[in-house]
Amino acid sequence: MPHWLITDLMIVTSYGLLHTVLTTKPLVAFYNNLFPSYTWNLFYSTVSVITLLLGFHYWESSGVYLFQLTPGSLAYHASTFILASSLIAFFYFFKFTTSFWQWLGVKQVVLRICGQEQPAYYRVRLKGIKRYIRFPHHTALIVLFWTHPVMTLDTLFLAVSATIYLYLGTYHQDLRGLAAIGRDWQEYRANTALLIPGPRIIARMIRDISSGDEGHDSPENKTAESSVLERPSGGAAFASKEPAA
Repeated sequence: MPHWLITDLMIVTSYGLLHTVLTTKPLVAFYNNLFPSYTWNLFYSTVSVITLLLGFHYWESSGVYLFQLTPGSLAYHASTFILASSLIAFFYFFKFTTSFWQWLGVKQVVLRICGQEQPAYYRVRLKGIKRYIRFPHHTALIVLFWTHPVMTLDTLFLAVSATIYLYLGTYHQDLRGLAAIGRDWQEYRANTALLIPGPRIIARMIRDISSGDEGHDSPENKTAESSVLERPSGGAAFASKEPAA
């Protein structure tokens, strides 16, 4: 096995195991016994940033190019456009879910300091992209990993590993939403895609856009937005990197 693959495999495996362990109920409960529960997401985000920086620092290149799009070519412009769009979309989608600062865990700490109520966790949302995809942020990240104009063996390995990790993490996060909300989330699952919309969802999306009906004021949207389940005060029973689904 090439040295670069051993190194990169260790980085990917370590990252996945660390973040899987961090979100287990026993460890979250242990954390909440030592520190206030509202600091959990901020702690998790800090660990994520540190491990990402370490991972990219020690990442080894394979030196084997699968393809390299020529700058100025149509394919190159298309690739960079989709790459940039996926990054913009990642931040834009927060408009339809929780705020970016709540996702990082900063908002929870600030609200606590100000003596205000903590934000809601896991809720069904039917505005914008969330009407069709339950976890659009993760979809944007998957696209980001696959649209680089230069692809080497190690970047391919990273794209495959990240996609698998995102899918498994999102699937379990979806199950936590089901456990937290129940029937409403089950109905939500039946009418939306987890990450990648199929033909039925895409057709509905096109139909809604063409008719101007994107669920902004629909009765089902008002009902969904009003049915909020707060996270138990005793701890993060459903710890998640995206606290408000």
